[in-house]
Amino acid sequence: MRSAEFNRDDVLRNAMEAFRAKGYAKTTMQELVAATGLHPGSLYAAFGNKRGLLLAAVDHYVQEKSALRRGFFAGQSPLAGIQAYLSQIVNDALCGTCLVTRTLMELAEQDEELHLRLKAIYAELEADLAQLLNLARQRGELMADRDIPTLTAFLLINIQGLVTFAQCRPDRALLDGVVTQLMTALRA
Repeated sequence: MRSAEFNRDDVLRNAMEAFRAKGYAKTTMQELVAATGLHPGSLYAAFGNKRGLLLAAVDHYVQEKSALRRGFFAGQSPLAGIQAYLSQIVNDALCGTCLVTRTLMELAEQDEELHLRLKAIYAELEADLAQLLNLARQRGELMADRDIPTLTAFLLINIQGLVTFAQCRPDRALLDGVVTQLMTALRA
C-alpha cells in the first residue's frame, strides 16, 4: 500500500485555522477535509482521528508561537522583547482566536491528557517570561526589588486578558494602549 504524500506543515496550519475559527466540537471532519485538502482516509491514517489532528495542530501552533516569542526575547533589551511579544499577541488576537485558549476553554475539563498538555504550554511560557524578567532586572531595566514570580503572573494574566478582550473589542488603538499601560506598569 502506498503512503499518502502531503506537506504536514501545510495540513496542520490549515487544520489549525479551521479549529481556531469554530472550535473542536463545531468543526466537522468534512470541513477538515476541505481545509486540509486530504481525503478522510489520509487524515485518519496520518492522525488517527479528529482528536489526534487537533493535538497535532495545537502542537504545531505552539511550536510556531514559541519560536516567534523566543525570537522577540532574543533581542538586546528584555523589556523591548516583551513589548514586541505583546504587540504580536495583539496582532494575532485581531486575526482570530488563540487556538490554545479556545481549546483550553472548550475541552480541558473533558480531556485530562489535553489539560496536562495545555498546562505544560503555559508553564513553558511562564518560564520564558520569568527568565526574561530576571534578565531585565539584572540589566537594570527593572528595579532590583521587583518580585519576578508576581510580575510573571501579572504578565500571564494580562496576556490572557488581551487575547480574550480582543475577541469582544477588536480595536487596535485600544489594545495597543493596553500594551503601553502594561509596559508602564512593568517599569514602575
